Amino acid sequence: MGVSRRQAAAGLAAAAGLGASPAAPRRIVSLNPCLDALLVHLADRRQIAGISRLSRNPEASTIALVAANLPVTSETAEEVLLLRPDLVLASTHTALATRRALQRMGVEVAAFGAPATVAESLSQVRQVALRVGRPARGEALAGRIEAGLAAATAPGRRRREMLVLLSGGLAAGPGSLPDDLLRRLGVVNAAARLGLTGWTPAPVEALLTAPPEILVRAGGGGPAGRPDRITRHPALDRLGERVLTAEIPERLLFCGGPSLIEAAGRLAAIRDRALERRA
Repeated sequence: MGVSRRQAAAGLAAAAGLGASPAAPRRIVSLNPCLDALLVHLADRRQIAGISRLSRNPEASTIALVAANLPVTSETAEEVLLLRPDLVLASTHTALATRRALQRMGVEVAAFGAPATVAESLSQVRQVALRVGRPARGEALAGRIEAGLAAATAPGRRRREMLVLLSGGLAAGPGSLPDDLLRRLGVVNAAARLGLTGWTPAPVEALLTAPPEILVRAGGGGPAGRPDRITRHPALDRLGERVLTAEIPERLLFCGGPSLIEAAGRLAAIRDRALERRA
């Protein structure tokens, strides 16, 4: 693996007695919509050289309005290099060929996985903040997220059962970030009772014969034109008094980070409606 320009600069600084921490990168490109959101919240605007195209989709992104005024790129080394970055934020799912090509050209690439817990998401906020040279902003954002989650908890109240369905009928089961968020909100994830783990299609039959107390259907964000046979199944609308149904924007459940604040607030409000309904 080649040495990036920023890594070389850090080595020269350390040798000169100037400290081992490199200067904040001047031009940053993000290739992942979740990392785009962190970049927008943490970096100076002048540092942002480009973000992914998907962040301009208001159904899939929480920063669509900001993204409309930022350069966008696809996941190709050729397009990224035209933006002259000294740091690229990538997902571990970003094409390995792209990441290696950028590294061969001396561009530093920081790859991040998808957080599966709130703790992992908070850690990622801090890691990205450190990479972009704004660690204090990372601590501040992590603190706001923790405060938002704390405000949404329901200590000492009866736990309700909830199932969260994304477009395409994918249930957020144990091992997913929404599952950990539900646990922190004092909610039982019905996906576990249904034998679903991670992101798994929910069988309509099971939802009808043993429905959860609360069914949250996430809207938007799926590929355009894809039929959503499960979340919009007419039989689910006929559950009536047996189930409290509610909706939440799907874009709040994709990434974690700052979107956790609004996601927690909306899910907590749905939880509280159920508590009042059955009190």
